[in-house]
Amino acid sequence: MLITLIQKEVMHHVLSARFVALLLMCVLLIPLNFHINYRRYLQRQVDYQEAVEKENNKDPAEQPWKQHKTTDPNLEVSKLILKPTPLSVFATGLESALPSSLGMTRNGIKRGEAALSTAPIAFLLGHLDFVFVVSTVFSLLALLFTFDAVAGEREAGTLRITLANALPRDIFLWSKLIGGYIVFILPFLISLIIGLLVLVWQGFPLAEPDIFPRALCLIGISLLYIAVFFAMGAVISIYFDSSKTALIVAFTIWVFAVLILPRVGFLAAQIVAPTSTAESVYREKAAKRAELHGALEANGVESKWYLHNQRRIFKCLELCAFYSLLFSVAAHLTSRARHSKKNITCMLKLRLIKG
Repeated sequence: MLITLIQKEVMHHVLSARFVALLLMCVLLIPLNFHINYRRYLQRQVDYQEAVEKENNKDPAEQPWKQHKTTDPNLEVSKLILKPTPLSVFATGLESALPSSLGMTRNGIKRGEAALSTAPIAFLLGHLDFVFVVSTVFSLLALLFTFDAVAGEREAGTLRITLANALPRDIFLWSKLIGGYIVFILPFLISLIIGLLVLVWQGFPLAEPDIFPRALCLIGISLLYIAVFFAMGAVISIYFDSSKTALIVAFTIWVFAVLILPRVGFLAAQIVAPTSTAESVYREKAAKRAELHGALEANGVESKWYLHNQRRIFKCLELCAFYSLLFSVAAHLTSRARHSKKNITCMLKLRLIKG
């Protein structure tokens, strides 16, 4: 009975206009998304290699610290360049917000230019990656697929006829969920496989052990995420008699869960565990440095003379320690020599007495 109801539900969704819209959206969004993000990844990889090559081929005149010369405290002694990750093809994350490089100076860390500073409008609008498509687009489509699963049949009058037979309600609900989920997931998986094949054809290292398990986990979490919204739509459809009311409630829940709740969670985390900003940390460091310089200047000329002749003082202390060690060794050897001389004299006297 369950299989028959699942087949009925599958046919009902396949023949609807929503399935055609879902199929077109999957085929257009996911493969095209992978293609565009992979091109961006290749461009970032080229920029990274050029930056590394430029850093390695620097003229020695531009690196005065290697020649032990006095340098500016803001001059970079070493530099760390951020390497683009291959998983940015699936999810951009914070890579565009991170600095392109970190330079080590005597005054602290000097940050390079971030990618969002070159394209702030694109960062404001968001990146169209796989995670965004699943979390925003497909979660809404899952609710649109199931908001009238039960309410629609109640309005059409077919629900009363269906339940008039010896049909358990749990089987009826499971058939709605399983049949609709199968119809929804098949276009998603087909377009996902096509997108991955396009990536492999372009040269993306999908089979590497550092990439394939993570991509597989990402796909599994995406399927589970869609299933949660699918179940939410079915529950909303059960508790409301009208499809219009169920649609409004489903859309409201989607707005709160996808758009509002992540931002509220971020604000709550800032309230519960506030962190210092980069400007406050810099001001604190500057205050500590100024306090240290003030304490050194308060000691007068003696402290300045000590700082200026610190190396000479250490050299003199080392020489004094060395000469004191030599003196102690010489004294020890002299005492042993006197002791051995006394022993020889005693032995000679004993031989003379015996003789």
